Amino acid sequence: MSETHLPITGICLVAKPSNVPTGYHCIRKAFDDTNRDADLMQDSLLERKDRFLCITRAWPLTDMRTLGSDCARVLEDVKIINERDNPPANYTGLTYTSDTREKGTVKKLICVKIVERQGGMKCICDIIFLYRTKRPPQFYTLIGDINGLQMCVKEGTVPALRPAPTVPSQVQSNLYPNPTVDQPFQAAQQSAPYPTNDYSNTNTLTKKSDEKEILDCIPFQINPKYLDAMRKTGSGNDLSTFETFRILSSYEIEQHFNYDFHIERSSL
Repeated sequence: MSETHLPITGICLVAKPSNVPTGYHCIRKAFDDTNRDADLMQDSLLERKDRFLCITRAWPLTDMRTLGSDCARVLEDVKIINERDNPPANYTGLTYTSDTREKGTVKKLICVKIVERQGGMKCICDIIFLYRTKRPPQFYTLIGDINGLQMCVKEGTVPALRPAPTVPSQVQSNLYPNPTVDQPFQAAQQSAPYPTNDYSNTNTLTKKSDEKEILDCIPFQINPKYLDAMRKTGSGNDLSTFETFRILSSYEIEQHFNYDFHIERSSL
């Protein structure tokens, strides 16, 4: 499933695609031409300089070198301005690469607005670069031109936060013991038995002390009429010789004694 509906939580520039920060995705190619690198830096006469934009939607972030390292922040807006202009209020320019601390871009400057995360607020969910066309695809908005590439963003809304349910650590360790621990699992069970009061709302049926097994007190014996017949014929335990006794196959049993238990299930 595509993640382009989730808010971007971090953004940065890198000089080398191999130096992408942990948890980030490098926008390496143009959206409309995969043969074209999404390189945001013009090559000089003496050397080639690469600049690639990296984004992430993960949080909390573990790499503190990048903008948006706070897990409670999201990317709200992106602008492209002239290099000599000052960034708008509350915007930060991507002036340096996160891996080599070199100058970010020339002539143009990418400015981003990182704000505190709030459910339902507007945010940027995806960024692409176009090379052959200036018309953005559906759901994307054109931001501006940088090094011959058209930068486009996809807007969305921040989903409401749903904290994960808290699970007692003791229950976790008992249900899923660590196989690398030297202590045997049986000894772990004896030292930390399964709690019984945490499962009162489950559908498990437990046996009471005064209950009997389902087959208790049911006698298992051959019908006396077959016993008399076997004594007279001397056939031992072979019942196949009696016409009144027919051994059914598993298929015949299913066909003759099929029962769906719908009444029992409806009463549960």
